[in-house]
Amino acid sequence: MKIVPQAFYAHTEIEKVLVNGLSCVLLKNTKQVGFQNNRYLATHAITIVLNGQLRIEDSEGEITLVNKNQMILLPKGLYIISDIIPKNQSFDAIIYFFDTEIINEFLNTFTKHEGQEIPKTLVLNYDHNLRLFSDTLIALYRDKNQHQFTRPKLLELLHLISVSQKGAQFITKLQSLKNRSKMNVKSFMEENFDKPLDIKDYAYLTGRSISTFRRDFKSRFKISPKQWLIKKRLEKAAKLLEQKNDSITDIALQVGYENISHFIKAFQKEFKISPKQYQIKSRKDILI
Repeated sequence: MKIVPQAFYAHTEIEKVLVNGLSCVLLKNTKQVGFQNNRYLATHAITIVLNGQLRIEDSEGEITLVNKNQMILLPKGLYIISDIIPKNQSFDAIIYFFDTEIINEFLNTFTKHEGQEIPKTLVLNYDHNLRLFSDTLIALYRDKNQHQFTRPKLLELLHLISVSQKGAQFITKLQSLKNRSKMNVKSFMEENFDKPLDIKDYAYLTGRSISTFRRDFKSRFKISPKQWLIKKRLEKAAKLLEQKNDSITDIALQVGYENISHFIKAFQKEFKISPKQYQIKSRKDILI
């Protein structure tokens, strides 16, 4: 699973126009279909499709298609995202990522939109004003390394969207992200313990503050989230090592460890044997 925008910063087909931490403006141009489509958005994003089509499946299985000259607001979270590339052409998009501070600064200029229906998924048209803004931004800042302008330009984009055709819905949707509904901790964690996420990510995804998440988790599982995650991930790793000939690196990635040395140390501490030795021993036991 890719964690973005971080994974995009090293991607050869993605150009960094403006970057400030997790807030950024990126250009994507690809002619090859990607196979690692599971993504965790570490912050909110707006993707504008310039050519091709975008297929998005959220954590509840709802699918949205975004066509050429459309844009979508994607709240921070888990998705399966696929670029649909036209024959003999490329998939092109502009991706804007916004950290929480930028969203909060933007929302401070608006009152609460009481009674406004909150859309489940928000797809907007890439209108003339937004196109002019993006074209000008790219022309001015491309290859300039003037990243100090990231924050003001992202705020400008948010304000432009707020006065567009679906501006009221856009503001309401952003406001609703502050009050996410709580999800069942047990079922969510059982389904997603093997993702490369940390406690603050799980807290957000289940609609809780970190302190509330820890309290609810311990009440349900009688153990801390960190201890439970280590145990569940290592149990799954042991099963994979018994059943597969995959490399230790691949096994570690499959159970949510991106730092391979941390995985090896944790596994050895739990099973008193290295992952590789465990795999070899399991293979021998099967042959016997």
